[in-house]
Amino acid sequence: MSFTNPRHEGRLILITLARDAFSSLYVYETTGAAGLILEGAKSEVVYQVNEVGAEDNGDLYHLPFLFHTDGRPWKEANAYLLSLLRNKSPLSRRTDDVRRRASKLLSYLLFCEDSNLDWLDFSGARPPLRPTYKYFYHLINDGTRSNAVINQHTSVVYHFYKYVSEFWYALDMGRVDTIKQVRFLIHSPKGSRLIEAEKRSQTRRTPGVSAVPIGFVREDGEDLRPLSNSELGEFMNTISDEKQWSSVERLILLTSLMTGARKQTVLTMRLKHLNAFKEEKLLPEGTYKLHAGPGTGIDTKNDSAQTLYFPRQLAEELITLARSPMMSKRRRKLRAHLEMSYSGISMVDEDVYLFLSDQGSCYYMAKSDPKYSIIRSPQTGQVTDTLKRKLSKKITGDFPKDFSFHWLRATYAYQLYQRLQVLVKKGLLRPGEDIDFIQKRMHHQSRVTTENYLKLFTMTHEKVIAQEVWEGALFNGTYEALKIGESIE
Repeated sequence: MSFTNPRHEGRLILITLARDAFSSLYVYETTGAAGLILEGAKSEVVYQVNEVGAEDNGDLYHLPFLFHTDGRPWKEANAYLLSLLRNKSPLSRRTDDVRRRASKLLSYLLFCEDSNLDWLDFSGARPPLRPTYKYFYHLINDGTRSNAVINQHTSVVYHFYKYVSEFWYALDMGRVDTIKQVRFLIHSPKGSRLIEAEKRSQTRRTPGVSAVPIGFVREDGEDLRPLSNSELGEFMNTISDEKQWSSVERLILLTSLMTGARKQTVLTMRLKHLNAFKEEKLLPEGTYKLHAGPGTGIDTKNDSAQTLYFPRQLAEELITLARSPMMSKRRRKLRAHLEMSYSGISMVDEDVYLFLSDQGSCYYMAKSDPKYSIIRSPQTGQVTDTLKRKLSKKITGDFPKDFSFHWLRATYAYQLYQRLQVLVKKGLLRPGEDIDFIQKRMHHQSRVTTENYLKLFTMTHEKVIAQEVWEGALFNGTYEALKIGESIE
């Protein structure tokens, strides 16, 4: 169940559907305008011109709307929230972020009301007498929010006032918050660049980025490492138990492991993508090529175009799953749900998701899904957390407790690395070409990211070899591994 604030009840509502939110209204007839009777008027005709380029996508769903304590709409805040969506593409006007901002703005207004403050009164001679500063100190003294969350609250309030000062009232922003212009140098794999930014006084210091733990690599903000070969063996043995693991669960895991795809890519595959797995399309290496990204119906990180390679065995199992009576039943549930809950929305067979829950729901809603802009909280792959918890309970041995679904991507890269090293040693690949190959298969924009992976793989590989040599020497019935006498220089 999502968190709800009882104090927001009746003060923050969600308009389920705001039709043609950015259409223009005229009191005179104009080209391309449709005549309408103004609601609440007896016979006043106005002319509506739809937003250019919006076509049939000018509607907003779950739009937040704020009220004062006496029931009056907070018109300045509502105009601000609407402005955040105005310049976005009609196809990407989800209101998730706007709803979060609305909640923070209402919390600020409630504070002003509780403290008998006028949110527009900045006449206080000293900063501590002004409403934004008082709110900042209140958040600190309350002690229930981290510094990062405090900064989020004050940032929303500050940018709201910037909008108000530009379009509503002549506010002195220097009295709202004290701003300093700062410059700092950013170093990244793509080079160094000078950044100019504003530093607000109503912010708290937050912890810096932590160092990557030894034995891990950081990708997408997560510290991960590949499973060792022995850990991978435990993993494969565990998920092969058909009594404990369904075919859907097993193939979700295997698809990431065998292709290196992230969860949004694995879980937004559609039935039509199985057409890539035809015998005549099999590559000499024994894989099928599948394109993902914009225009394919498969979501990718940053909407980048990607090419995935599916081993023949995995492709055949996915086809078998799609043709199974179990998945046919789940697809019928999906269609029945669409007919009952979403009038006018349908999905042709080829666009139905490959992986569906037993309720007929998708595990991750693609941005191209016709329901994406309508659903208040689309699925975002929570099933991967469920699979992680199940693994921690079912797997035996010294399997890492901090394992996550993303580790399968790193494991794919490590397995690929080990296979490529054989080709390098045989001279079939030149040193460095293995990095290029892994970079393309992992879809890393920066070669540095791939090199960080390879540093980890080299360390892991050497550790495994050293361990095998040590065990071979120590457990062969002698103590030959123990060096006695003069030290080795």
